[in-house]
Amino acid sequence: MTSSTSVPAPARRTRGRSKTANWRRPEQVAVIALELDVSADSVMRRRVEQHWSAVFRLRRALQRDARNACTAYLAAHRERETGYKAVLARLGLSRKGVEARAKTHAEDSGWMRDHLTKATGLHVADEVWETCDRFLFPDRTGKRFGTPQIGSWWNFARIPGRARSHTKTQPTWETYRLVGTLQGHLDTYSTTPGLSVDQAIVAAAGASVLTQPKHLTAPSRPPRTWWDHTGALAVVYTGLPGGDLVLPVRLPQGAGQWPRLAHFLADPNLWHKIDLVRVRDRHAPGGWRYQAHLVILGHGWTSPAVAAARAAAPLDRCAGVDGNVSNIAIASFPNPGDYSGVVLTSRVTITGEQRAVTEREAHKARGRQRALDRSRRANNTSQYRLSRKQRARAQRRAAAGLEPKQVTTPGGARHANGAGVPKRAYRRDALSRRYQQIRADHAAASAAAAHRKACYARDTARAIVATHGPNLVTEDVSIRTWALRWGRGIAAFSPGIMLAALTAECETAGGRMSKASTWTTALSQHCVCGARAKKALSQRTHSCGVCGFSGDRDIVSALLAATVTHGACGKDGTPDPKTAYINHAVRVHAHQLVTAGHVQNIPVTGNESPVGTAQQEGPDRSTVHHNPTPAVLAIGEDGSHTVAPAGQGERPALSRNRPHRQQSRTRGWRWGRRRNRRTSHTPTKHESAHADL
Repeated sequence: MTSSTSVPAPARRTRGRSKTANWRRPEQVAVIALELDVSADSVMRRRVEQHWSAVFRLRRALQRDARNACTAYLAAHRERETGYKAVLARLGLSRKGVEARAKTHAEDSGWMRDHLTKATGLHVADEVWETCDRFLFPDRTGKRFGTPQIGSWWNFARIPGRARSHTKTQPTWETYRLVGTLQGHLDTYSTTPGLSVDQAIVAAAGASVLTQPKHLTAPSRPPRTWWDHTGALAVVYTGLPGGDLVLPVRLPQGAGQWPRLAHFLADPNLWHKIDLVRVRDRHAPGGWRYQAHLVILGHGWTSPAVAAARAAAPLDRCAGVDGNVSNIAIASFPNPGDYSGVVLTSRVTITGEQRAVTEREAHKARGRQRALDRSRRANNTSQYRLSRKQRARAQRRAAAGLEPKQVTTPGGARHANGAGVPKRAYRRDALSRRYQQIRADHAAASAAAAHRKACYARDTARAIVATHGPNLVTEDVSIRTWALRWGRGIAAFSPGIMLAALTAECETAGGRMSKASTWTTALSQHCVCGARAKKALSQRTHSCGVCGFSGDRDIVSALLAATVTHGACGKDGTPDPKTAYINHAVRVHAHQLVTAGHVQNIPVTGNESPVGTAQQEGPDRSTVHHNPTPAVLAIGEDGSHTVAPAGQGERPALSRNRPHRQQSRTRGWRWGRRRNRRTSHTPTKHESAHADL
C-alpha cells in the first residue's frame, strides 16, 4: 500500500520591494486658480454642495477623534514613562489609525459613501493626521503645536485632492481630474474660428480671445472614458453612485492672460493634482464660488518684462532698507573700490489718494461692524444687559407708573460670569440672514483690500530690486510692537506687507534680504562718519555735530544699513541678525561718495508724492508730552526743529495705549490708562524733511 504525499500549498505572493527608484515630486511646483461655473445646472450645484457637506462631516468627526486621542495621550503620563509607542498604538495615533477611523465613519454613516469616494476620505484623514503629528513630535526647531482643533463650516474652504500617477502609461487620477485641452476650449469658445493657441498668445493686448456665455454647460461624457474628451476644459470627480460630478472651467477672455494660461494648461503632462476650493460670495448661486487649484510640475509663469528686469538687476551694489510706520527708505552705493558710481536713494510712502481710499474703506468697515453688532444684539436680547440710558429710562417710567417699554436692541455689556467669560458662547447665538450677508460683504471687502495692498507691494518691490539690486539689509524689528502705538498709520501703509514682498522678490531675483539687530548696529543713532549720538524719535532730520553732515534720518539709516556685515549664519544658512555690525571700511567708502556729492534720488513708484510730503511716524498725534527748555544748540521746542544736532531732545513720550500704574482709593495701585498725560496744550510742529541727502 503506497502512501500519498501531500503537496504543500503555495506561499502567498506579495508585491515586494520595488526594483526601480520611487518617483519623487520635484521641489519646484506652481499653482493656478481655475474658476468653475456651476450656475447653469442646479442639480449639479446641489450635488457639489452635498459633496462639500459630506467631506466636512467626515473631517469634523476625524478632528474630534484626534482631539480626544491627543487629550488622552497627555493624561496617560505614567503609561508614557514606560513606553510612549505603546500608548500611541493603543489610542490609534498613527497615519493608518486615522485612516482606519475614516473608513469606519464612512461605512457606518450609510449615506456618506454616496457623496465622496474612498480616496477623498483617506486624503482627508492624512491631513488630520498631520495636525496630530505636529502635536506629538517637535519640528527641527524643537517647537510643538497645540492639540488638533475642530474647524467650523465657514472656515472650511479646501478639499485636498490626490496627485495623479506619473509612472503608469495610462493616466490615473484618484480624485479630481482636469479633462479637455486648451486648444479644445479655444475651439469651443473662440471669437475667431480656427484660432490656435500660438496665435492667441501673440494676440494684441486688450482684445478678447474667448466669448464664453454667462452660464457654462458641462460637457458630456465620451462613449468610453473621460480621457477621450478633447473639448472644453472641465473638472471631473468620478466614482460616485449617482454619476460623475462635471464642473466646467471658465478661463479669462482677454488676450493678455493667454501667455500665462498656455504656460499652465498647454502641456497635460505637467498637471499634478487639483484641490477643490470655495470662496464666500453671497451674490453667487448658493452663496459660494468654486475654484480648482491646479498644481503643475515646474516653475510658475513670469512675464518677459519682469524676467528682463530681474536679469538686469545690479549685483555690484550694497543696498540697505529702513522700514518705518508710514514709509520705506532705500539707499545703495557701489561696492568698495568703485568711486565712479553714485549713491542712489528712494522712498516709498503713502500718497494722498491711497490715504483717502484707506479712510473710505475704514469708514465703510466700521459701518458694517456696527450693523453686525446691532443685528446680533437684536436677535439675542437675553444675552445682553441694558445700557445706562436704557436703564435710566426704565427707572423713570417705573417711577411714573408707566408700562415698561420693550427694548429691541439692548446696548449694554454681554452677560458674563465673574471672570468676564460670556455665559453663552458667541457661536451659539442666533444669526439672521441679513447678518450673514453683511458678514460676507465684510469678508469680501477685507480680502479685496488685502489683495490691493499685496499687488502694490509686489510691483514696488520689483522696482526697488531693479534699481538697487537683490541684496538688501534691513533692521530686525517687530511691526507687531509698532501696531500698539501707531496702529492707524500701519493700517494705512502696511509696512509688513511691503517688507514681505521685498523679501520674496530678493529671493526670486537670486539675492537675499538680511536682517540686522538694532542692538548691535543702532543705525538711527550713527552718522556716516562713524560718530554716535542719541536722537529722539521726533527728530526726523539727521545733523551731525562732528562732521556737519545732514540729511533725512530714514535715508541715513538705510545708507548705514548697506554697510552692515554679518559675522555668522544661523542653522538655516541665513545670516544671524545678532552677529551684524557696521563694517567701517564700507562705511568710509559710503562717506566718501556722499561728501563728494555723488547722490541721486530715484523714484521707484509711479505715484510718488512730492518731496517732503511724506507722512512721518506718529501722524495722528504728537509724541511730545511737555515743552522742555531748549538747549544751547537747539532752536525751538523738542521735536519742532528738523535740523537740530544729532542727540538733542528728550526721549519720546510713552504711548497713550501703554498702561500706567495708577493709585485707586479702593484697590490700591492698579494698571490703567492715564488720560492727563500731556501737560502742555501747545501743539508740536512737524516739518517735512527732504527725501534725498
